[in-house]
Amino acid sequence: MTNTQSTPRPGARGVLLIVLAGTLLMSLSSNMLNIAVPALSSHFVANSTETSILVMAYQLVNTALIIPAGQLADALERRWVFLTGIGVFTLTSVLMGFAPSIEFLIVGRAIQGAAAAMLLSNSVAILAAVFPARSLGGAMGIYMAGFSLGQVAGPLAGGVIVSALGWRWLFWGLAPIALAAFLYGLVALKVVPAIRKPPRIDIPGGFVLGLIMIGSQLAFGLAAEAGLGDPIVLAILAACLVAAVGLAWIERRVRHPALDPTLFERLFSLVLAEGFLIAIGRLGAITITGLWLQGVHGDSAATAALKILTFPVALTLGTLLGDKIGQELGPRRTRVGAAALTVVSTVVMLVATLQNSQVLAMIGLALMGVGTGVHQALHGAFVLWITPRDRTAVVNAIRVLAQTFSVSFGLAIAMALIVAFAPSELAQVFLSGDAEALGEAGRTMINSGYALTYVVYGVMTLIGALISLWPPGDRHPAHD
Repeated sequence: MTNTQSTPRPGARGVLLIVLAGTLLMSLSSNMLNIAVPALSSHFVANSTETSILVMAYQLVNTALIIPAGQLADALERRWVFLTGIGVFTLTSVLMGFAPSIEFLIVGRAIQGAAAAMLLSNSVAILAAVFPARSLGGAMGIYMAGFSLGQVAGPLAGGVIVSALGWRWLFWGLAPIALAAFLYGLVALKVVPAIRKPPRIDIPGGFVLGLIMIGSQLAFGLAAEAGLGDPIVLAILAACLVAAVGLAWIERRVRHPALDPTLFERLFSLVLAEGFLIAIGRLGAITITGLWLQGVHGDSAATAALKILTFPVALTLGTLLGDKIGQELGPRRTRVGAAALTVVSTVVMLVATLQNSQVLAMIGLALMGVGTGVHQALHGAFVLWITPRDRTAVVNAIRVLAQTFSVSFGLAIAMALIVAFAPSELAQVFLSGDAEALGEAGRTMINSGYALTYVVYGVMTLIGALISLWPPGDRHPAHD
């Protein structure tokens, strides 16, 4: 339901504040944890497979459940689904601070991923229910700023907390913020109107889609230990392919499909693929660079966090300036240029690895941040512009799913490839952040894995940039 009034509903600013708080919780939790992976791996003596699954668990489950969570909210009431997400997130944060094992942390992060799916799938719909169309854009900008702020503050805060207080405070520190957001949300979200439409839940489609997301990403996580050619990894990927065929069959026969096949005409599919490929390295690059600085160069978590700040700062600037640049140069030209800049960033990161240069790595992260930020701002508007006005909600949900799966898939690829040339013992030493024990031979093996990762990222983003050349037209969606 959208707000058809000319002014925001009373209490709309309070709703925006609680949605922003939910966004910050999601972003901070992921970015604080990623920089602390070596400390967690060392504390629990975790192998590379366990470490990879810990990194991926949140994003994996979140990706799998985002559409089912949205359909659940349609069937129930959005504000209660949203508040349930914050409540589960709060309780899990407290419990994870007492984690006795790496397995406990993995389960906790998976539960937080499910809670985040409840928040992410509802945020835009809740804002649209209380803000009219003419002021929704400003509210969306503030909402999106929460992700960028978490990317800027998360690594820094995570590094400082781990170094000064210990890793347990990564979770305990977020719990009071989450609890305050939950209590405030009980009051603030009362102004969100109740949903008055029949349930439209695609249970079989959502279930199979979730299995595909979990299986495909788990396969790449296992590949970090066993290799991409391992029979188990290949078997899981083959099962995902069979499930995808089954999903296509299901979605053509259910009344309200989770992924409506009629939406996927040629232009929409190409533009969706473009966004997927350009975003592929957005999470993976910053995560593995933090690991590289600690495991190869011997930086502390706090020092590594400071060095990788170039990416989220540049991403924030790119997101904020993308629309203005598009108005000056034309949205299509700007989008193509941003895609090309992302390709260049992977080349710079490749050279940084080959020359073992931290400076080049930080420059590469900055270029990737600007490129993906500008592209993200214009790509989202273009996706909505090329689709029917009465389908924008479901189209945006599909776009978010594609972007979420892209960064999760890209992270899975990176975590598998960076240790592809190192034996499991050396991989564990690297992931624990012990640069001295890694040795020269180990550093060479790890850098070879990094080089391969950036080659793969470069090829994928290049394909995305080439796709961006095809869709015709240079009319800015805001001029519609």
